[in-house]
Amino acid sequence: MRPSNSVGSTSPNSSNSIENATEIPPGPNSEVCSSEIHTSQVSTSKVSTSKSRHSDIAAFTPSQQANRQTQHPIEQTGSKTPQTHRFRSDSWLSTKDANFLLKKRAHWEASQENYSAAIQLLTRLIKFEPKAAEHYVNRGLMYSHARQTDKALADYDQALEINPDFDRAYSNRANLYASQHSWAEAIADYDDAIDINPLNVRARINQAITFREMGHYEEALTCLDIALFFHPESACIYAERGRTYHLRGDWNCAIADYNTALTLTELPAPPDKTNQLGNIATIQNRVKGWMNSLT
Repeated sequence: MRPSNSVGSTSPNSSNSIENATEIPPGPNSEVCSSEIHTSQVSTSKVSTSKSRHSDIAAFTPSQQANRQTQHPIEQTGSKTPQTHRFRSDSWLSTKDANFLLKKRAHWEASQENYSAAIQLLTRLIKFEPKAAEHYVNRGLMYSHARQTDKALADYDQALEINPDFDRAYSNRANLYASQHSWAEAIADYDDAIDINPLNVRARINQAITFREMGHYEEALTCLDIALFFHPESACIYAERGRTYHLRGDWNCAIADYNTALTLTELPAPPDKTNQLGNIATIQNRVKGWMNSLT
């Protein structure tokens, strides 16, 4: 008997970290790979501690200090979280540092699932850096979480208008299309993302999931085989390939991949987790659920 598509599946990409942020699932089988917040172009500079513009408070008179307080770089946003702030561009911080801190604040809000606050912060950041495509991709992802799909799509389109070679904009937009069952558009965007960046393994995995949702198991397996070439010790990819074999009816191959995935989840985590695909505990739970459905 062919297993149901929904057996043991959970909504994909349960992590809410903005560095590895989540996206609306392409379908009931997808839990694996997330859409991404673009962080590679984030400034690595720290807030300057040297004397800079307006930094020497002792040099001000009391009236000047009072006036300066009205230009503090941090002001409250509308978020319910009391620690939430937004940074002013006319403060003692340089514009570069203020934008960097604003970006980090938006990342933190997203990690706490405060999507409305993250959207507000990213909107303010876009006013300061209107030609930064990554800000539109990040805000588009937050709109997706908030189920404002039209605004998310508009932001992804704007990002690609600014930078037509931005692979993550294509892959995030593809996930949005897949969540709406716009399969052809999703596959085309995944293809574009992969053409631009063949190392975008998340796009390959999500394309495989989309092919699987369409019932195109051979195409899905091809995508996952290529993904394994780049990440040969990924529990996530073995789990998804096992699920694809499972749904195709090849239970022996499915069990072999499920067991490999579980074995890999027991290995020590690599020091650098920036390329880790999926949450280990989530992968274990899904694989065990899928294996139970075989009996």
